[in-house]
Amino acid sequence: MEVPNMREAILSKARQEAQELVEEARSRAAEMVLRAEEQWRQRFETEKQRLLSDSRREAARIIAQAELKARQELLKEKDDIIKEMIGRVRQRLIGNTTETGTLSHLIGEAVDAFQSDEPLKIKTAGKDIQKVREIISCDPKLKERIAEVQETACMGGIICESVDGKVSVDNTYDTRLEMLIPKLMPRVGDILFGDGRQ
Repeated sequence: MEVPNMREAILSKARQEAQELVEEARSRAAEMVLRAEEQWRQRFETEKQRLLSDSRREAARIIAQAELKARQELLKEKDDIIKEMIGRVRQRLIGNTTETGTLSHLIGEAVDAFQSDEPLKIKTAGKDIQKVREIISCDPKLKERIAEVQETACMGGIICESVDGKVSVDNTYDTRLEMLIPKLMPRVGDILFGDGRQ
């Protein structure tokens, strides 16, 4: 083979190898670019999901706090309404004189609670003291049993106790109301704020 032909063959072969190397490099570069783009997309998607997840958690926390605060405010308002209602009941009990029949029943119930025939004393609110004395004076059994009638600080009703003060039966409105409030509050709350189903 002649030198120029040989040279041409070597150059041709070198060009072909160079061309193959360039194409292979381009192919590898394209693969690397595709891989880099895919990694970037995956990282972007992962970061996006993390940010969305964080945002959802924060939104859920804020909503839960708002709901809790709203429930607390609602309960506070309900409690204030019930307290106001009880306050009005107390004021009415303080302001109204007790009916004779009611006082008579409370006295009879308290006196009957004592199993002995010992003398007793009755304590009542100042507004009811005259009615209590009239009830006792009109009933011979009570007149015999009740040694004295005293005034005490209460909304109404009576306290019946032994003369020595060791045993007593509290039939005051104060005590009865305090005993009724825990039993009535759920029902009152349901009536005032419930859906009406019993």
